[in-house]
This record gives sequence, structure tokens and C-alpha cells, in this order.
Amino acid sequence: MSAMRMPKMGDGMEEGTILQWLKKEGDNVVTEEPVAEVETDKANVEIPAEESGVLTKIVVKAGETVPVGAVIAYIGEITEDGAASKSQPKQTIVKAKPIGDRLVEGERVKASPLARRRAKEMGIDLVGITGSGPGGRIVEQDVRAVQLQSVAAATTTHVTLAAPVAPSLQGTDTEVSRMRRAIARRTVQSKQTVPHFYLITVVEMDRAVQLLEELNEMEPNQKLTVNDLIVQSCALALAEFPDVNASFTPDDRIRRYEAINIGIAVGTENGLTIPVISDCGNKTLRQIADAAKELIRKARSGALKPEEFSGGTFSISNLGMFGIEEFSAIINPPESAILAVGAIVKEAVPDESDRISIKKRMRITLSCDHRVVDGVLGARFLNAIKRYLEKPAHLIL
Repeated sequence: MSAMRMPKMGDGMEEGTILQWLKKEGDNVVTEEPVAEVETDKANVEIPAEESGVLTKIVVKAGETVPVGAVIAYIGEITEDGAASKSQPKQTIVKAKPIGDRLVEGERVKASPLARRRAKEMGIDLVGITGSGPGGRIVEQDVRAVQLQSVAAATTTHVTLAAPVAPSLQGTDTEVSRMRRAIARRTVQSKQTVPHFYLITVVEMDRAVQLLEELNEMEPNQKLTVNDLIVQSCALALAEFPDVNASFTPDDRIRRYEAINIGIAVGTENGLTIPVISDCGNKTLRQIADAAKELIRKARSGALKPEEFSGGTFSISNLGMFGIEEFSAIINPPESAILAVGAIVKEAVPDESDRISIKKRMRITLSCDHRVVDGVLGARFLNAIKRYLEKPAHLIL
């Protein structure tokens, strides 16, 4: 009998929720056959069986959340008469954990990994805490609330006069989606651990817009977008400056990637997700456009596969379609840079003779990890993107 565990599906995944079991106990399963549907912080994904047999026991029920690596079910061998093998999994002796990870009646307290870590750091016992998460699960904010109550109680024992009570603010709390929790965790991690700096330039987009219009007139049923041109420009620039297509590793090394995998930020009802166009260095403009269109469709329908939102080496965030002219984006770890793209706007621009003409211009901002990309490298790379967009014939050669 083998254990089926919660798999790690994508960068930054720490836990998953069983949405539904596609098989019930006693059903036969075959290798690679979908057995359960799991919700991650980026998409809903089907988990396949790693071997053939009988689904003998479901450990984690639908609606429950468990960390990556936790046992969710057992699959047994099929005997000659077609029944499941009666052999039982090895018994595991569970030892008591320190404060922050106590056992209650032989079972672990239902708490998120982050809540357990915070409780251990603060010396708080999870036993007795009422969880506000799904199914009564203890989350980090519950642990912090207990800490604040303890501090308040300790403080009030030393005062003689009651402090004035601040008026309460009325409001409605909304449960945060798994995707938004992941966004909060990763953006805080990025800003706290990655030394960001920013470079801004203006791109003349008249020729790029004209090329786009001509190409779309030729193939009206397969229209290209400005974002497709930007992805292709970034791919060419990354091939020219491979030191940007790199990451700073936990052991203080710089890892340069062979493949150019560009993530494109896509807004969904639940938050922001970044599907990845793989191997952009070997794709044509049309292939990039087709891949982007399909990934955006899957992202908005929650149908992305783990390999479609993992493995990015560079990212692009475009808010131009919302009329935003300029902004800076937060780097998506472990990548070392992200490009923020603003709207194309008409501006009056003087030439060398101070004659005014109207130009279509776009501001782009490069956020860089200074451990990998210094100012000079970042400036040269950003100017390369600008050059490809201002001379767009290179994008279709």
C-alpha cells in the first residue's frame, strides 16, 4: 500500500485544498488517471494517480487544506480476486511537538504552516485558539490576535486609570482567497528580501503601432497586440543580455538560465496570476501571440496547469489598457527583473530644430534586483527593449 501525497505544483506553493475526489474508496485507479481536484493559490489542478491499484482510504476530505507533502490518500494493490490488498500502511509513532505544534486527542491542531511558525516564534500554544480560517483552521492573524491580547492584558495590570476607548470602525470582513494570500506573501517577501531599484525610459511607438496595424490587416482573424510586440522585444533583449535572465540563489550564487521563459501578469476575479510563455527565445512573434492568448484564456478560467505558471525567468506587467501611464512593479521571485508597461499616449515632442510634432509614446519601467542586475546592465538592457520597439522590423525577421 502506497501513500498519495499533496504534490508541490508551482513556485511558492505551500499548501493545497481538496476541492473534490474524482474517485471514491474502493474504486480502481490506473497510473496517470485523475483522482482528485486540488485548489492551489493560482489554479485548480487535477492530481493523477502515481500507480495503478485500488483507492483504499481517503485521508483528506473535500474542503480540507493540508501542506505540501501531507498524505491525502492510500492506494493498495489489486489481488487475484480483484479486491484491494489487505496490507496496512506502516504505523507511524507521532511524537509530541513543542509549543506551537501541540497534539489534541492524537490529532494535530488544524493550523496553517505560517500560523504554526508564528506560534512557535512567539511561544504561543495553539491549543484552545479558535481558528477563523476555512473549517475552523487557525491562520496567522489568529495567532497575532492572541499575542496582542496577551500584551494588552500584561499592560493593563500596570495602569491605574482606564485609557479612553477609541470609537469602533464599522465594516465587513471578507475571506481572502488563496490566490490573494499567495500574492500578499510573495510580494511582502519580495520587497523585504530583494533590493529593488527602478529605471524608466520613454519609447516612441509610432512605427510599432503602424506595423501592428499592417500585420492585423493581413490576418484579421489572428490579431496581434502591443503586448505581443513587448514580449518579443524582451525576449530579444534577454538573448542579447543573458545576465538579466538570471536569479540570485539562496547560497549566494547567480544562476543564469538557458531558456527564456517570460511571465505575463493577468488579472482575474481572484487576483493576479502570472502564466509563463516558455522558450520565448525560440518562438516567432506569431507563436508568442498564440501562446499568450491561450494562457490568458486559461488563467481567467482557472484552468492553468502547474507547468504553465512555473519556471519564469522574467516577467511583464502591462496596465496600459487601463490608461495607466507609468508605474513600477514588484519583482516576482526568484526572477531578477520585471518590466512595467504604461499606456501609449500622444504627446507633443520637439525635434532638434525645436519644431513640435505629435508622437505616440509609451513609458516603461524596469524593476531590478541589485544583487544580480546593476544600474549599467539594467540601463543597457532597457535601452535594448526600447531599440527593438522603435525599430520593430527586427521583431518579424
